[in-house]
Amino acid sequence: MEETTVVIVGAGPTGLALAVNLGRMNIKTVILEMELEVSEDPRGIAIAGDAVRISYQLGIGDALVAKIGSGKATISMFKFRRLCSQLLWWPDTGTLYFHHKTFQNPPFMNFDLNHDHLQQTVSNAINQFQPNYGCEVLDRVEEEAGVIVHYLDNNGDKRVIRTSWLVGADGKRGIVRKKFLEPEGIRQEVGLYDHVSTWIAANFDIALPSPATHPDFPLWKLGYTPEQVYELFWPAGFHFCNDIKRPAVSGRFGPKGVRFWRHEYSIEPEDNLDDPVHHLWAQFGSWLDIPGSRISDTLSGTTVAYPQDCVKVVRCRPFTFSTKVVNRWYCRRTLLVGDAAHVFPPFGGQGIASGIRDAQALSWRLTFLSRLPVTRSVREKVLTGWAHERRQVCDHATKLTKINGSITNQRSAILAFFYRSLMRLLWYVPTMVRMITRSAIGDTFRYQMCEGGLMLREKGGGYKLPQIWVRRGKGDPELSDEVFISDMGRLALIVIVRGDEQVDEAGVAKFIEGTELPGGILTPESITLLHLDNRKAAPYKSNPSQLKYRPCSHADLLAEGVRPINGYDEKSLERRIGKAAKYVIVRPDFYIHSIASDEEELLKNVQEIARYFELAEDK
Repeated sequence: MEETTVVIVGAGPTGLALAVNLGRMNIKTVILEMELEVSEDPRGIAIAGDAVRISYQLGIGDALVAKIGSGKATISMFKFRRLCSQLLWWPDTGTLYFHHKTFQNPPFMNFDLNHDHLQQTVSNAINQFQPNYGCEVLDRVEEEAGVIVHYLDNNGDKRVIRTSWLVGADGKRGIVRKKFLEPEGIRQEVGLYDHVSTWIAANFDIALPSPATHPDFPLWKLGYTPEQVYELFWPAGFHFCNDIKRPAVSGRFGPKGVRFWRHEYSIEPEDNLDDPVHHLWAQFGSWLDIPGSRISDTLSGTTVAYPQDCVKVVRCRPFTFSTKVVNRWYCRRTLLVGDAAHVFPPFGGQGIASGIRDAQALSWRLTFLSRLPVTRSVREKVLTGWAHERRQVCDHATKLTKINGSITNQRSAILAFFYRSLMRLLWYVPTMVRMITRSAIGDTFRYQMCEGGLMLREKGGGYKLPQIWVRRGKGDPELSDEVFISDMGRLALIVIVRGDEQVDEAGVAKFIEGTELPGGILTPESITLLHLDNRKAAPYKSNPSQLKYRPCSHADLLAEGVRPINGYDEKSLERRIGKAAKYVIVRPDFYIHSIASDEEELLKNVQEIARYFELAEDK
């Protein structure tokens, strides 16, 4: 019988993200995937928000920055399932635009995603592993010490594997929840946004017309190049289009060098979908018509259309969207992540992103549980905390989705007109734009206290630690996540240094060793010294033992040839932790556990961690 620590069912974005993080912590993992090959026709096309930052933690940040340079990035879901061999990245959608009816109309509101509203800064080698494709999971038997999984391999032979943990990352119709956990009472239920609708989802592969292929195309006479024609008809960004009769979402996706486009629109009761492609062109064809007068006075009275033979329809079929989340995230040693646990409509780009967040939050907890000799009660506490936190994050993502959805799906002509008019006015006031943008997509989330949560909210915990660029001495700038969280299998301790203060690093290390936390949860290797002060400290050469990291300013980065993301702010971390902070304990998922102003307070915070992982026997 095969044996492993974790079995993941499903090699989609969530399953692979979980496997990569577990692999980075040397947790033996097996992936069972029913499909035989990677889908070249994806439903999910991008990730958003802090999921980009999490993707850096997978080990590909340097490659991403080298490819795109500007720090605006979205991980490629087109071939994410080839994560085992390579990761494909492309520029972000850049800006979210909101239009009346079609993207050819001027937007009445937009959110610039190239600006660092999330304070994550991002714009290495990766462990290699190979999912087992063509494997069908048949059954599972839960035991106190683990789970026995029966499956068919790609040759049709029956196999058995014993694992400590079984994770269902196999989607909303996957076997783990549908067959194994629904009989246990676990099911997806309507969340904060009671939305159900059916939309057509279409993927286009767009070719460029040229004077040779389309000699009569009128823009050649005006000096347009094929690329300029493409930019005119297929505008950059992602576009939410409010039409009271038929709302739609449309925009670019795919890596550099390709021209993929996603178009989704609502299905109305009177629609006939016997021929979805014909129906698609009946709705979308006019979007590719531009009045000639908008382009040049010489074309007044004409309509310029993008050649339809240059647009290949790769996908076109209806999907029913809803917003649901499981009533329980796990049962004993079987857990759910990604679409197996929650589903979202396409208005907020939260589906894949939430799955990647699930994977990150679960990976370090499974690592702790695998390394520590914990009791059943501690195991339940850790998983209960994970489940409660995931629900909070899902509810937050649902609220963001609901905002976009309510704008796009507004069916009242009066309310839609009022909202568009108001937003147009507000978008003339830069201060209002910044306020609305921060409110809509800024990093404002904070965990509420919950059963099993590993944080001390009363001690400043629950917020995400902003990421900045830092450097030590005369070294190269580094992303702070890579410096602070060098090992996802333990907590991090940031020691704040101000002015010319001298820190007894050996004393801090001895203090941490003396706490005797189990399983290397917090060790001397967890410690990073960070200098936060506007005053000039003692020169580096006179303090060779005090190798403190310092935040890098925008000017520092440019001087080193690093182009920071728009809105980068090296002060964001200091503002988050406060000026009294001396010791900051950070979890592997970037969230702050606690903040202390002195050693006495730090000791109390560490003691709370020890109590959390209490090793006493169950009563």
